[in-house]
Amino acid sequence: MKKYLLVFLFGLVLRIFAGGSYVPVGTYLYADLEKLPDAPGRLELHFPDASDQRMVVAWGRKYRKDRKERTDTKEEDRNAFKPRLAKLSNNGKTATFEKLPADFYDIVVFDLREMTVHEGIALQQESQPGGNPAWEKEIQKSLGLREDRIGGWEGFFDTKQHDRLEFAGERAGVFLQQMRLGKAVAESGKELQGTVHSVDVVWVERANNGEWQVLNRQQLLREELPSKTFFQHTFTPQLSGIRVGSRPKTIRVSLTD
Repeated sequence: MKKYLLVFLFGLVLRIFAGGSYVPVGTYLYADLEKLPDAPGRLELHFPDASDQRMVVAWGRKYRKDRKERTDTKEEDRNAFKPRLAKLSNNGKTATFEKLPADFYDIVVFDLREMTVHEGIALQQESQPGGNPAWEKEIQKSLGLREDRIGGWEGFFDTKQHDRLEFAGERAGVFLQQMRLGKAVAESGKELQGTVHSVDVVWVERANNGEWQVLNRQQLLREELPSKTFFQHTFTPQLSGIRVGSRPKTIRVSLTD
């Protein structure tokens, strides 16, 4: 009886984080705050509404995979390069980031109950306005399921949605959602009851044959959720390029669809 009680309490603790907010399964995607070097930057975001299923991610621009090579870097460096997950308080109304080095940060706000995502990500260093509709179709084909060969990129996911693209010459950054609607099993072999969701930024480059090769990717969320629909996506300029220096910064965020 004690064993089952401990298991229950452990599962409950995973969902209680800084005021009752949700802690994702894919915590390895985010920097480990305890292992980060001290830095003076602090960012606090205030939301008008409460949510116990809110996740807030800050992603610095300076050390992204499309700008900073990971070759010959140490583990502590790679941890510092990862996106940061906010500590939530006040029933999810306040999101706080500590130990931020000076940088420009793009914010992503997930609500796992309402299935919404608001983001202000600069997908390319120097993006160009507009886009080529033919190239967009090529990218969707290259990243999607393939009929001409087995699998495809991230073939585990059987349903995909391209929410936004930014081009820089023959390169593109893609804000991509993926779901596994088919049967999926955990490492234990037990069938998962929910739907595995992944939210990614993928950088691709066009080859001569019209295929787009994946240069790199940053996974921003990986989670098993009850919902079998994609997050409702909104690009929110207020969440883009927030400058953090040596002084604390506080911002009031308005998420409007």
